[in-house]
Amino acid sequence: MEVSVVIPAYNEAENLKKLLPELERALLQCCQDNFEIIVVDCNPSLDHTESVVTQFPHSKYLIRQGGNAYGDAIRTGFSHAEKEFVAVMDGDGSHRPVDLVNMLKFAGDYDIVIGSRYISGGKTENPAILIFLSFLVNFCYQLLLGVRVKDISNSFRIYRKSQLNEITLCSSNFELVEEILIKLLLQPPSKKLLEFPVHFERRLYGESKRNLLLFACTYFLSIFHLLKLKRMVAHSKK
Repeated sequence: MEVSVVIPAYNEAENLKKLLPELERALLQCCQDNFEIIVVDCNPSLDHTESVVTQFPHSKYLIRQGGNAYGDAIRTGFSHAEKEFVAVMDGDGSHRPVDLVNMLKFAGDYDIVIGSRYISGGKTENPAILIFLSFLVNFCYQLLLGVRVKDISNSFRIYRKSQLNEITLCSSNFELVEEILIKLLLQPPSKKLLEFPVHFERRLYGESKRNLLLFACTYFLSIFHLLKLKRMVAHSKK
């Protein structure tokens, strides 16, 4: 098993000090030396993320290319990933290395493995208002986009690098998480997907980058954008 782990970072140096050593130890046990951790910082960097990342032998430090949004971080990480499987984790400590290791056990049998907070065995430590909004968003996405996944909005996933190479991602913000699923699942050939229960923890340090007011204002725009993407994918299949 070989894997590239992409971690978008935005002022996450303190969290990475704890996450990276735990992640490297966990991956060494299951992947030996066949892994890389790609930390993609904002541009310009807001803290000492680079000095933290360079302390760890399997970790690489990159600056976002093409822009400074979340989507730019993911695209930058994907373009530099060199392993057969590509995982995405948050840099704030909310995604646990032990869950990634358990998800990797199934990656060889599935095209996409999603860490899910909302299936049996899953758990989230978010405040009640965030849990409610997340349930609402995921329900709407399932209904409108036709993607039968309980936790569509969780970025904690494992993909196949070969399949990522076949799609072009254009979203700027967090709706890129849904765009990836739409383009992978709705384009032939059919994909095998597994939702694996994970424990979503509170961030260790700093504040969340997701502003609730901004989220509410942009949610409907994201829905229209994703529906347009779905129509484009469906039209390309004809």
